[in-house]
Amino acid sequence: MSTPFHTVGRALRVVSASLLALGVATADVHAADKAVAAATALTGVPDGVAVKVWQQEIVVLRATIDAATPAVRAERIAHRIESIPLEDKPYPIEIQPVTLGQYSGVALVRNGVILAGIAEEDLDPKRGLTAEEVGTRAAKNIERWLKLREEQQNHKLFIRHLLVVIGATVLFLGALFATLRFADFWGERRTRAAADASRSIMIAGINFRPYLITLEVGVVGLAAWAIYLGLTYLWLTYTLNEFPYTRGWGAQLSGFLNNFLLTFGNAILGAIPDLFAVMIIMVIARLVAAVLGGFFLTVERRRVRLSWLQPEVARVTRKLCVAAIWVFAVVMAYPYIPGSESNAFKGIGVLLGLMVSLGSAGLVGQVMGGFVVVYNRALRVGEWVRIGEHEGRVLEIGMLSTRLLTRRNEEITIPNAVLISAMTINYSRRERDLGQIVSTSVTIGYDTPWRQVHAMLLEAARRTEGLVKNPAPRVLQRGLEDFYVQYELLVSIEDSMTRYSVLSELHAHIQDVFNEHGVQIMSPHFVDQPAQALVVPKENWAPPPAVAEKS
Repeated sequence: MSTPFHTVGRALRVVSASLLALGVATADVHAADKAVAAATALTGVPDGVAVKVWQQEIVVLRATIDAATPAVRAERIAHRIESIPLEDKPYPIEIQPVTLGQYSGVALVRNGVILAGIAEEDLDPKRGLTAEEVGTRAAKNIERWLKLREEQQNHKLFIRHLLVVIGATVLFLGALFATLRFADFWGERRTRAAADASRSIMIAGINFRPYLITLEVGVVGLAAWAIYLGLTYLWLTYTLNEFPYTRGWGAQLSGFLNNFLLTFGNAILGAIPDLFAVMIIMVIARLVAAVLGGFFLTVERRRVRLSWLQPEVARVTRKLCVAAIWVFAVVMAYPYIPGSESNAFKGIGVLLGLMVSLGSAGLVGQVMGGFVVVYNRALRVGEWVRIGEHEGRVLEIGMLSTRLLTRRNEEITIPNAVLISAMTINYSRRERDLGQIVSTSVTIGYDTPWRQVHAMLLEAARRTEGLVKNPAPRVLQRGLEDFYVQYELLVSIEDSMTRYSVLSELHAHIQDVFNEHGVQIMSPHFVDQPAQALVVPKENWAPPPAVAEKS
């Protein structure tokens, strides 16, 4: 709970921050007057030097006369205007034609004293004014400054302005305090509401209510800061306009705000047709993406079967086509985006393009690898494959990587760039035709008839679950070695994902069948032939702690 002292402290910090932000808008005004105590400023303009007295512009000079630059002439004119006696009578300012060598123009004369000289070369050719017209305006500016100086000397009027400013300051602080209290109250209220789990906005299983409330609090906070800055700007402008000496600064702030609002408003109104064009392009792009994406989605979900488009290919093709549609829409809408022709917008585009080009080299390789994998149809979701040293069932084929689930229930992510460079073995692709063919081998001595060995291996295969009958198991004699014959048993399994469990059961049955018939497996190498066959009698198949199988 915030106390009034905390609120006042926050209000003072807000005022300080607002004044600091507004310092950017008034920095050019203060920089123009390095001698505020002297009440004179000389400000350079693109094509001339403006004479300013108490921030009031008198005239703009452009000509260099008798080695006197416009800046030197402006300083002299400002000094002569400031030197007008305070108690002087209200003499009128006369405009007299003058000629000085090759220069001609007008002179501003008051009570016989030349205040300023305006040459034809000082005139702005773009405005098309004569020297007499410019002199008339300068005379009016000098008379207005004299009235401001007279007003500045009136102490009663100064006190009245000071009281008005104090009243405006009280109103300003009150409005600032009220806005600050309202923002705090609203923020605390909405924060408590966000913690209330009884009210929720569920979309796709996600409660969006806390996020919407956070967004709402952020918008209210931004609006509050906009009010802080606006109130501070208006208060500062009004305060400066109340005093004659700072009235020029106030006029500049007012002009800045008016020009800003006018420019901003014109920009918004001018951008409406372009924004409408952008909206039409985006609506059309969304419609096309929805129609095209819906078509590929029906194929991906196997609602429609096409011989030329597989579900796995449809999934990647859908993402690729939708992305291409939106990229095309952005390119088409780019010229209509407000500010797209500005140098700042172009600079941001160049920077983003450079960042993407430097950082996406590996990303492009991954994406291209994904295209090769998908469109080459080397893998499909659900197939049992070996990629390099990794073996497992394919869970997902993405644009950047492929995920496998191993027999140890481990999930492995393989980058597509690595995938296309590694050897891939697909155990499931031919499974529907002949099943997955697996093999195992044994070595038996020459003293055992090969026909008996074939029969025993086929009997072990017959006892094994999970083998298909067509094609039937078969035995090959792979080699006639020095001490034994190498036999290989080829079988087909129903499900490639049970490959290791089926092989384990097959190996167990091979040992049992060979022990039953007293045939020794010669895989261990012997230097001398043993006196008797090295087999395990059936009564010794399950010594402790093994449990004998029930027959």
